[in-house]
Amino acid sequence: MTTADTLKEIEELQQRCEQYEGISLKLNWDMLRLPAGTGGVDWLVTYEDELLVGFIGLYSIGGDMEVCGMVRPGYRRRGIFSSLWQRAQTLISRSRIKTLLLNTPAASASGTAYLKTLPLEFSHAEYQMKWDGAARNRRAAEASSASDNVMLRPARADETPVLIAFDCDGFSMTEEDAAETYAQLELEGSQEHIIIEMNGQPAGKMRLWSEDNETWIYGLTVDKNLRGLGIGRSALMQTIEREQRNYNSVNLEVALDNPNALKLYESCGFVILNQQDYYRAVL
Repeated sequence: MTTADTLKEIEELQQRCEQYEGISLKLNWDMLRLPAGTGGVDWLVTYEDELLVGFIGLYSIGGDMEVCGMVRPGYRRRGIFSSLWQRAQTLISRSRIKTLLLNTPAASASGTAYLKTLPLEFSHAEYQMKWDGAARNRRAAEASSASDNVMLRPARADETPVLIAFDCDGFSMTEEDAAETYAQLELEGSQEHIIIEMNGQPAGKMRLWSEDNETWIYGLTVDKNLRGLGIGRSALMQTIEREQRNYNSVNLEVALDNPNALKLYESCGFVILNQQDYYRAVL
């Protein structure tokens, strides 16, 4: 069986689990599809009678590692995920990570119950949001036509240091972790690094990932000295308008403890679809 065949089975298992519980799993497909041994991703699977019944993915992002897994309905309570988690310990021990996070959809009763049996502590939660034109309010509509001074353009190859500096400033990342993240992103396809300009000068950045007529906005940040001027709002509305022309939906994630960003996204027409909960392992 080829890797491509296994990935198709993982996708089928994901769909089965999501339909069964009415949830959305975060499997980071942009990383899963990278060649084995690249991009900071590892994954393990379990079969019974040639049927894929269990999966666990380990995603190294900067100095962190995120873990997400699933077990086929009807095969749960057999120790399948516990076995996968034990096998994953070897991979985790070989990684140089500062923080190990396990995530589960908040609506997944089985996932939440299992994680509570492990030596973990709740870390944070994120909303997954999708743009809905009907939810856009008048303020956001006005912003889309009042963006003469804000322009979006692709980042040049020599502007990686600029992107790294924005991440360090906006997300309290170390330069080392930010640089490592961008090195990993270079291996991924369908990525766009965008520079947000104000009056011709870099004022912020974001990253876009598109697949199957869905675009995700990641790492949106604006220079701290320029916040409150509507730059982020204008960048969002310009991106939405562009993706609409390409017949793509627009999605993003926001931490629950970032109320200012949540308020901005909701005012631009984004609605909450799902919540992902993250638990920190005691290393």
